[in-house]
Amino acid sequence: MELSYKRLIVILAMVLLFVLVFYQGGTISNVRNSKNSVVPCKEDETFINEKRGFAKEKEDFEKEKDKFEKKKQKFEEKKKQFLEENDAFEDPEEEEEEEEEENEKIDVVFTWAGIIKTMNNRNRYNYELQFSLRAVHKYLPWVNKIYVLINSDTDYPYWINKEKSGKVVVYDRCKIIEKPEHCPTLNTFAVFSALEKIEGLSNKFILIDDDVFINQPLTPDFFFKDDFPRVLQRYNKMKIYKDNREFKNIKRPEYKFAMYSHLPKPMRKDLIVKFHEEYPEYAKLVQSHHTGRYKKLSEEFSMIYYQYFYDNKWMKPESRNKSDFHQIPHTHPADITREFDKIYKHLISRNIKTFNCNDDYSKDQSTYTKQRKVLWDFYMKLYPETPDYEIPNPDHAKYS
Repeated sequence: MELSYKRLIVILAMVLLFVLVFYQGGTISNVRNSKNSVVPCKEDETFINEKRGFAKEKEDFEKEKDKFEKKKQKFEEKKKQFLEENDAFEDPEEEEEEEEEENEKIDVVFTWAGIIKTMNNRNRYNYELQFSLRAVHKYLPWVNKIYVLINSDTDYPYWINKEKSGKVVVYDRCKIIEKPEHCPTLNTFAVFSALEKIEGLSNKFILIDDDVFINQPLTPDFFFKDDFPRVLQRYNKMKIYKDNREFKNIKRPEYKFAMYSHLPKPMRKDLIVKFHEEYPEYAKLVQSHHTGRYKKLSEEFSMIYYQYFYDNKWMKPESRNKSDFHQIPHTHPADITREFDKIYKHLISRNIKTFNCNDDYSKDQSTYTKQRKVLWDFYMKLYPETPDYEIPNPDHAKYS
């Protein structure tokens, strides 16, 4: 009986312990659950509402964006259709971009009488154009196009590959002379009087004689400042003799300064057009003398342009340093080897930017042949690289 009582006590104790453990476990679980649960407050509700509002605004924005993109797409389609149906209409934005791009282009223009064997020793061809072109190709790589104006009856420059001429455009000068009876013309000034008529010529261009050479890298601002030509004036005043009655009766600008003629000449096509509008008879008179340079013409035609530019403040007169250019003497001894060795050293040792090699060589054919070989070697030392547009190893002797 006593044993049963003890067992009963043990069983009750175990039941009590089990109940106690179960109760505490449930309490702990409730505590944990209470810790993990978040009781919302007013501030949290405000944040949630703002978040929902922002999401709604974002959704509305995306819808409006989609609507705008669809409208833009429809507008571009209509614009494209309109431009296709109206070829004459030009998009103002595209036109403005094209004008800016066109204004940045600068072309170069050469005039060349060709290889005429009957010319005197003063005008014979001595590789000038070939190497003057090389000089532009080497030191003015930013140039857009290089026009070479030739007579229709003269030889095409034999060293230029017609199929791969690249930037070089060989152009018939008779296309720009007003009257057919004045062509072909050997009057360089007549060609200068019609440069604005060259098809495709950029508004800004540089006129270079074939015996003028670039001697070091130059940038566009060497030739143009604020879009106007930079001109080297020799001095401020000069006396101009109008030595022919024809020119005395022609309206023209008055000369106020002189300039060095054997230099690259920056020009603007639109300003030349204005010149011809104001002085229409002057070009006609010059072009009428087409068999050669008019002997009574006391100035080069490009200089008359500059007088006009000066009057209208369309040019930037420059007082350049003498090292900007070098004039090779016109007369030479029979053996010119030592002379041109000195000239070469002078050109590469000084800050010479351009030079002129318009020279009078021997009338004796044997002596002249030797001189011509010296000239070839001289030019090859300065401009040895062969441009892509040149025909490799042309037969120069054939054209001598």
